Amino acid sequence: MLAEKIGVDSKGLQEQINIFNACSRQGEDIQFGRDPESMVEFSDEGPFYALKMMYNVLNTQGGPERNVKAEILDVNNKPIPHLYGAGELGGICANQYQGGGNLAECLIWGKIAGEQAAQIQDEVDDEASDQYNNINELVDGDQVDAVELDKNQYLGSSDAGIGGKLVVRVTYDDQKIKKVEVVQDHESEDVGRKALEEMPKRIVEANSTEVDAVSGASATSRAIKEAVNKALSQK
Repeated sequence: MLAEKIGVDSKGLQEQINIFNACSRQGEDIQFGRDPESMVEFSDEGPFYALKMMYNVLNTQGGPERNVKAEILDVNNKPIPHLYGAGELGGICANQYQGGGNLAECLIWGKIAGEQAAQIQDEVDDEASDQYNNINELVDGDQVDAVELDKNQYLGSSDAGIGGKLVVRVTYDDQKIKKVEVVQDHESEDVGRKALEEMPKRIVEANSTEVDAVSGASATSRAIKEAVNKALSQK
């Protein structure tokens, strides 16, 4: 059954399908207020498919650093000719848990970047533009292949965090999670860092990933638990 394959309660799934079908027939979604014209009643024939979905922040995380003129900076903090950052890309909340302040950031930095770009009169040469090709912090920082594994150690990864791929090395022996090490991450330096420190301890103490997330760092906490579960699936 589909419920068994996706790991949910079959009775609960059937109940939700029944409610959805009833709402479709009645022309009113009593649960979520969905447009009834977009609701098509489930038949008994199928085929049926399931897709895993999870919540996350609706922002661009990380990105290039910029100065007060919205000029994108290189690795030496020098402006890259003719390259500007508008909106929240590389903004003040880069690689952090974010809130509604990004709305003002999009308006203000879009205006600054546009004004600065409009003032440029010179032409950028090919050498200057080629100098910055193929620079990607996340890709260059992917050192998973270099992680060494001893006996009873396993690697697991997740893309459910704030900054991209998060990788853990789990030591599992005698039916116990002995150690959890975050060997690669690009998480935020605020509450995300706290989750990187606390979640491995909680998982080891509980000998399980069924532990509470770190308050304010739900995405990072979820990524660590998912990565640990993937590592344990290899034992």
